[in-house]
Amino acid sequence: MARPPEQPALLAGASDHGGTADSTCSPIPCPPIKVRPDCDFVRQDGLSSGVLDIPGPTRAPSSPWQARLDAADRLILTDPLQATVLLQGIFQLVQEQEDQCGMARTLTLLGGAYLARGDVPGALDAFTQGRDTAVDVGDGVTEARALNGLGLVAREQGQYGEAMEHYLNSLHVAQAHGDDAGEARALGNIGQVQADLGDYQLALQTFREMRLLAERAGHVPLQASCAVDIVFALHELGRYEEVLETAAAFLPFIQTQGLTRHELVLQLNVMASLTATGRAARAALLGDHVRGLAEQAATREQLTHFHLTQGHALLESGQLDGAEALLEQALVAARSDHSATQERLILGHLSELYARRNEWERAFRLSREARVLDSRRRVQDLDRKARVLSVQLHTEMQAREAQAEQARTAELSRMSEELTAAQRHLAAQAEQAHQDPLTGLPGRAQFQAELDRRLAEAGDAPLGVLFIDLDHFKAVNDALGHTVGDRLLQQVARRLRAAVPGSGMVARTGGDEFFVTLRGLAAEEAERLSKAILTSLAAPFDVDGHTLHVTASIGVAVAPQDGRDVTALQKHTDIAMYRAKQSGRNRVRTYEAGMDSESAQRLILDRDLRAALTTGELLVHYQPVVEAVSGQPQGFEALVRWAHPQQGLVSPGKFIPVAEDTGLIVPIGTWVLGEACRQAAAWQGRGQALTMSVNVSARQFEQPDFVAIVRDALAESGLDPRLLILELTERVVLRNPEAAAVLLHDLRALGIRIALDDFGTGYSSLGLLKTLPIDVLKIDRSFVQGDSAEVMVGAIVSLAHAFGLKVIAEGVETSEQLAMVQALHCDGVQGYLFARPAPAHELMPVRPGWPVSPEQ
Repeated sequence: MARPPEQPALLAGASDHGGTADSTCSPIPCPPIKVRPDCDFVRQDGLSSGVLDIPGPTRAPSSPWQARLDAADRLILTDPLQATVLLQGIFQLVQEQEDQCGMARTLTLLGGAYLARGDVPGALDAFTQGRDTAVDVGDGVTEARALNGLGLVAREQGQYGEAMEHYLNSLHVAQAHGDDAGEARALGNIGQVQADLGDYQLALQTFREMRLLAERAGHVPLQASCAVDIVFALHELGRYEEVLETAAAFLPFIQTQGLTRHELVLQLNVMASLTATGRAARAALLGDHVRGLAEQAATREQLTHFHLTQGHALLESGQLDGAEALLEQALVAARSDHSATQERLILGHLSELYARRNEWERAFRLSREARVLDSRRRVQDLDRKARVLSVQLHTEMQAREAQAEQARTAELSRMSEELTAAQRHLAAQAEQAHQDPLTGLPGRAQFQAELDRRLAEAGDAPLGVLFIDLDHFKAVNDALGHTVGDRLLQQVARRLRAAVPGSGMVARTGGDEFFVTLRGLAAEEAERLSKAILTSLAAPFDVDGHTLHVTASIGVAVAPQDGRDVTALQKHTDIAMYRAKQSGRNRVRTYEAGMDSESAQRLILDRDLRAALTTGELLVHYQPVVEAVSGQPQGFEALVRWAHPQQGLVSPGKFIPVAEDTGLIVPIGTWVLGEACRQAAAWQGRGQALTMSVNVSARQFEQPDFVAIVRDALAESGLDPRLLILELTERVVLRNPEAAAVLLHDLRALGIRIALDDFGTGYSSLGLLKTLPIDVLKIDRSFVQGDSAEVMVGAIVSLAHAFGLKVIAEGVETSEQLAMVQALHCDGVQGYLFARPAPAHELMPVRPGWPVSPEQ
């Protein structure tokens, strides 16, 4: 006869993973979206509801003990110790009466109470006994909930593959017994795993499917739970306006039901979304209202996240002292609770805060600490994803029809076998020194262990370390899919192995990042090897019928001069690689003393650039575009310049990457668009109908109100829309070609024209010309000035004219280049041969009849 697990002593700081289907469980924040090391990592997390973390009451079939079970169930969240005592008393009664159904249900709720108290072994024992007893008596509803509880235990232990297997079995049993609430609960937990792995779009679909089942079951807490989860997933997808709309729709229902913690989590997502969309002051005011909810009902982790969210809102609204107090308080709590996710976010916010105060050393130190945490998180994410076949699981979730019962059973069995095989494969890899499963190269753990061993053996002899990061690899995944991206990485790995001498080691440490180490490799030899690697990567790759061109940025460090341990060498190669990226990519940079301070200089540049937006230091220069044959002006391209009060005219190559990384490119781009339209309208008013071309960055283009911004700039300036040309690069539209096509059609509807800039430097040029509404093609200067200029330019012009596009050749600097593009029938020309970019009042005629007045 089954017995309840022994009652453990109450643990201090009990876990908040508890709750029931009829009560609110503590919201636990999922990890943030993955970011690259060189991107802006200071990003606000959303919160998921976590309401599904306890299997919940079992109501069918009826039981004489059900009223007591329900009473105990309601106590699990608020007082898990009292719930445990009550449930053990009930268990003694049902055991005396030999009520097997009552025993199964009591054991299942005991598992929930133990889990709420942080006693994972006790929960595992109780859920296992509850499941076995339910199977013996044929109580499918309780069996499904016990399986769900076993999934929660496995997830708590980091065993994501096993957790997903339990959730799927729970889903299957609930479907077989027509248990809508149980099915919704299992789907919600599957959605939580998908969110943990970063599959927020898939999680959103799962949560919405869960909501339909919860509504059909009339289960109020589950309806509230999936409402919060939907808002959370929308936030992680960056769909902030939808967060605000959805939260406003759900909030009255949650408040009416008195679900205080649900309301708190919903409001925290609203605050984070307001801050992310530039409404930090409004978020801070909402935080003052939410504070009462947090102090009244929040768990410890929720309270920490409230301080984090409110601190970020105060930071972005310029209230630095208040922000510092809240963030420091949150940091202490996060470290006490060992919450690396929260700690990483808080460190990022504090780093930005101290940078705004010009406390650069402190800001840089916190930034580095956050990057270390982010690096660890990325390794954990990779390990988790290797354990879960999420796409196939989603197919299984949607197959619930009764006539597909046999097919579902077979699919569940197959997926269980695949999950088991994946776990065995991971275990085998761990025994084989953690090889990278995609390329067969050593992984991060093996690389670090081997580098440490080689350093010990080398002593004072040189040992070179190369950090290789592929340029624009994300564009391949976005344009052609991850399958093509993975196969490209496999081919890159083979070329790297071929380029590195036999005694060297090549490793893949994650994503598109590779490391090489070689004994006896001094700085000069390391640079030569790096250049040989770049040469080997320069040859085109043939992947599934796609011809791809790959470049890389390489950072080099040499022991012992650049460090004597693994951490120092990896850090210095990272800094050097970042400098290679800044220098234009497809380059090698060797670490030099002082590069660390360059990161501090970047923070200073960020601060000064923010100030420049309001102090009038930004300027717009204009470069003419002329008709190729006649030399008559067609229009101008607007180019932003920065007149720094101390440094003078700052190169765009220096401050534009900073603006891109920090998001400042959005307000800068809006200002440039307005200034350019105003100047073009002034020339238009003098009877000079000249086009004005304005560059658009990826971040600008992806803003939800971008079309409205363009419309406002035209309306405020009075410029004829036909005179405005927006220039985008291939990489901008390749980030999401379908969405780009829709947006470009909306822009064209305003009457403006679209130009594709730097043509030929991306991955899918011909496809773009076929599918996107483009009017003008601008040939990149590298083709005009290259060795095979005539062949390349001629081919591009013929292709463009075949699609009915105008062609402008950029970078024309000599009379020979002009003669060539004229002979090849280019429509327009732009370059230093005619004029350099200059302020509007300095523009002078470059040909007789030039129609621009030197006056403003």
